[in-house]
Amino acid sequence: MIDYIELDNPAAAQKVFRTIDAVAGRLADFPEMGRAGRLPGTRELAVPGLPYLVVYQVAVDAVIIVAVFHGARDLVRILAERRKATCG
Repeated sequence: MIDYIELDNPAAAQKVFRTIDAVAGRLADFPEMGRAGRLPGTRELAVPGLPYLVVYQVAVDAVIIVAVFHGARDLVRILAERRKATCG
C-alpha cells in the first residue's frame, strides 16, 4: 500500500506510514481501543484522518496486526478468504 502511494507521491506515502505506525503503536498500551471486529476474534481501529482500518487480534501478551485495509474494501470477504486459504 505504501509502495503504491509512493509511486505517485513519496511525501504522502511517508505521512500515511507514520500515521498508521503511530496508531498501531498505541495498541500495545491500549489494545481495546478499537471496536469489536466484523470477524470473530478481531478488533478494528480506524486511522484518524485517513481512509484506512487496522484489523488486529489481542493475544495474552501481544497485539497482532492482521492487516491494514482501505475503508472502501470488502473487509469481511477478504479476511474470510485469507482465513480459508491458511486454514484449509
